[in-house]
Amino acid sequence: MLTIQDEQYIHFISCIQNLNNSLNILNEIKTSKDSPLINSAFQFALIEYCKPYTRSDGRALDSNGKEAKYKLGTNYIPPDCLSLHKRILNARNKIHAHKDLTLMEARVILSKTHEGQAASIFQNFIHGSEELRNIDSIIDLIHRTLVKMNPEAYRLESLLEVHD
Repeated sequence: MLTIQDEQYIHFISCIQNLNNSLNILNEIKTSKDSPLINSAFQFALIEYCKPYTRSDGRALDSNGKEAKYKLGTNYIPPDCLSLHKRILNARNKIHAHKDLTLMEARVILSKTHEGQAASIFQNFIHGSEELRNIDSIIDLIHRTLVKMNPEAYRLESLLEVHD
């Protein structure tokens, strides 16, 4: 059975892994500018970036006797990068991992044809790579966040205890 300290450490290291995955994908995008997969890879990189900042459920019990919930705080994000961080999270929630109808601003147009009624949908085209022009800033954000996370990883590791 995992302890709360075990889960905290596992979650924190998983957050570091997600951020490194995102960083690796973004660096690969920079070297593969002509690839038709850039848009999809960029969106996946942003989803990987966001994983640490969304809730993860644990099994260990917290101090209130409830299963622990984990989420990386914004204290590791450099203050000058907070607005970029918020834009990325918002894009994940409204575009990349979900399709928010409010952004689509869709309209249904009904018309009559000789075969009956036909419905057409007109909507905004959202390609999901609006932040791609800021790739260098995103890479810098992730790199600086990881640097700030290193001491905490060592601290959490030092709290671990051997158990059978």
